[in-house]
Amino acid sequence: MPPRSAIDTLPDSVLSALNERLIGARFSDYEGLAAWLQEQGFQISRSAVHRHGSALQAAMEKSIGRARERMEIAKAMGGMSNEDKAALLEASEMVAIDQLMDVLEGMQGWDLEDKAVVIPKLARAISTVGRGAVGSAQWRKDFEAEAQRKAREEAAQAASAAAKAEGVSEAGVARIREALGMAA
Repeated sequence: MPPRSAIDTLPDSVLSALNERLIGARFSDYEGLAAWLQEQGFQISRSAVHRHGSALQAAMEKSIGRARERMEIAKAMGGMSNEDKAALLEASEMVAIDQLMDVLEGMQGWDLEDKAVVIPKLARAISTVGRGAVGSAQWRKDFEAEAQRKAREEAAQAASAAAKAEGVSEAGVARIREALGMAA
């Protein structure tokens, strides 16, 4: 396991201030940020600040990209069928679970106390997404069952109409409907 980064040892307030400065400087001036950290009493190299800044920038760009994707999806959903919306919802739930797992994987270098605070929140979030997924799956199952029922009803009506047009008796039509799984 690689040694822990000096950035990881910074107090939360200093780390937050560093992140704000990184964003404000548009992820540049790593030399100046290392000097600022030294003024704060922390001996952290420009390279360590650069690695942290690069990781922070990549995480921000990933989040912004996901937000843009969600906005595009929301726009596209306006004209989607309920079945397509259900499929999209299922895919979104899987993405959410993947993101939560990414957070868990990123906690490898964290202190036990920090993990003790975050892990229950992540577990709750995963549980919430899981409940949503179960609800979505049930909705989709009910939706598909209703669609199949409607299709059978339409087929039975078409068969009944065709049978009547050919002179089949009401009893014969009832038997056809029964064979198709529909009530008389």
